[in-house]
Amino acid sequence: MNEYVMYFTMFALIIGALSSLKLCFHKNTSNVLIGEGLMAIIVATFLVVLSVGFNISFGETVALFILVAGPVGTIAFSRAMKKNRE
Repeated sequence: MNEYVMYFTMFALIIGALSSLKLCFHKNTSNVLIGEGLMAIIVATFLVVLSVGFNISFGETVALFILVAGPVGTIAFSRAMKKNRE
């Protein structure tokens, strides 16, 4: 992978992560859930780029775990918030 492409991709993912964090700190529950899901995708993509660029063998496994745990955490959080409303 070209070095500049990897750096640009990591920079773009960092910008996306910052906008996701901004979305997470809004007061609406839906914004928090959307921001958390987006952050899980961004972190997993960042780990895959790092593992390919620096030849880290377990990066894809950790990214897969994050991609599975992100939606599970979102569903668990939304069910907990639903129980608190009723």
